[in-house]
Amino acid sequence: MDDDYSALLEALATILNATDAPLIDLHIEEALAELEGPHFFLVQQVLCELIPLLNVDQNVLLPFVARLLDAGGNDLAAGAPSTAFGEWTKKDLARPFKVYEAARAGDSLALRQLFTVLLMNTSVEEGLIFAQANDREAKLAAISALGAMELGERYDEVLDTLLQGASSDDEDTVLRSVEAGYRAAAKRKVYAPASFDEQLERILQTRSPSAIHLEADLLWRYRKGLTENAIDLCLYTVADVDPGNTGTISHIDRASYQLVRDGRAEQVIRLLSELIDRSKGRITLDAFQGTYRALTQVGADVLGSAVVYWLLNGDVYTRKCVANEVCSVGNDDPPFSIPASSLPTDPSDQLFLCRKAVGWFFIDPLAAVVIPLAVLRDGSPDIASDVLSLIYDPLLLSYGGKLKDYLERYVGDGGANGSGITELLARKAAFKDAMEGIERLVELHPSEMQREAERVQWNEKMERGMEQGRRKSIFEDIFTKQYILYGCSSLTPIHTGEGATHLTEIKMKSFSISSELPLLNIVDPVGLDHMLVHFKLEPREQR
Repeated sequence: MDDDYSALLEALATILNATDAPLIDLHIEEALAELEGPHFFLVQQVLCELIPLLNVDQNVLLPFVARLLDAGGNDLAAGAPSTAFGEWTKKDLARPFKVYEAARAGDSLALRQLFTVLLMNTSVEEGLIFAQANDREAKLAAISALGAMELGERYDEVLDTLLQGASSDDEDTVLRSVEAGYRAAAKRKVYAPASFDEQLERILQTRSPSAIHLEADLLWRYRKGLTENAIDLCLYTVADVDPGNTGTISHIDRASYQLVRDGRAEQVIRLLSELIDRSKGRITLDAFQGTYRALTQVGADVLGSAVVYWLLNGDVYTRKCVANEVCSVGNDDPPFSIPASSLPTDPSDQLFLCRKAVGWFFIDPLAAVVIPLAVLRDGSPDIASDVLSLIYDPLLLSYGGKLKDYLERYVGDGGANGSGITELLARKAAFKDAMEGIERLVELHPSEMQREAERVQWNEKMERGMEQGRRKSIFEDIFTKQYILYGCSSLTPIHTGEGATHLTEIKMKSFSISSELPLLNIVDPVGLDHMLVHFKLEPREQR
């Protein structure tokens, strides 16, 4: 595909357009059998640029395009031959009408290309005729095409036709008509008529996988055409998605990402909790990484509001997912902040929220302490002593290091109830002094047999972890594996051709990450575990 590429296409078109030329699909089966993977799509690209230049009979070109589509399968580039055929019909005013005639006659290949030909030729009149016809396949293709066209002055007329389709008893016709109506409205950047909301509500009652997929698509692709009522209906319905429908879940993630960016984070936060809890944990935040990233990007307060809502109103499944996301080893600062507006007004709910944060986020003390400090700052003063007790036991008793430094900075910055935090830090220092020398008590030391058993278990666990990491890594098949026992650099031979080789030196640099084991897990593991389980599972007070 160099400077002579266009000349090559013209030469091929001249040859194939000659009266004595062989048919374009000559030996097509053998040719396609020789092409695999990227080789097929490279050839397809050339053919798709060639098709609009051809002047061959429609009955020859349609089967040829169909073969290319079948060979492409579900690849994203597989639809390119249809687009090329649509471009071919635009070269002659008579061509699209011949396709329409063949479609009316029931030609399956023409029906397969009907959507593309209607859309690319902006055939509104023909689209309306097909949309009102009895042939189901032609009707569905025409409805979709009408929703994607530039309708101009015929917008109202088309929407009336689509509304008739939305009133049908055939589910596919209803779904396709509703989608086309909202798509046409979104294209004009106006809301669809309220009558479409009524039909939308009617089909949502079925809770069918197709209906739920439609709602996800409407939220993602055509949200500009949705009224507030339609958005609420869609959000209410998609929460019932089957956990096995990963394609629909992916569309919900894309829609949720856009909703967060549009300032609708509260609705998305509620939706994610419903999705996770209704599926009993089969759907997790791992499936909504795009949405979670959007929540982190719009501000630490937004993510903090989400964490508060999930801990306060979510079930065990939601809280577990949140803990997996926000807790990590090596954090130097909390991953979120808590705005005053997100805290519950009732003091008992505030204390309940603190216990949930400590129970679920205990492994990451900086994440666990954010909510208690926010309650000290903006919550009820009546529960301040209870909140301080939670910060001390189990958090400050278990962790020094980064948690201690963070609390000292909090006091230095004039944080609320700083005198109470200062007293906790003093108690921690006294406790630490009292622990000096305890390591010399022989009775507390594990035996050599216990030490050896622990080392063996640790080594086996690390080997399994490294092996799993290698299997899941995309780099395993890209880079050469090297084991470096000693040294500060590695040498890699680079083959330059003709037998020549030179060595490339890669200097190694050190990196590290630190974590702190909770002291109470060593001093009183049973008591700590009982406390955390109680914090995690205790129910919220019913009112």
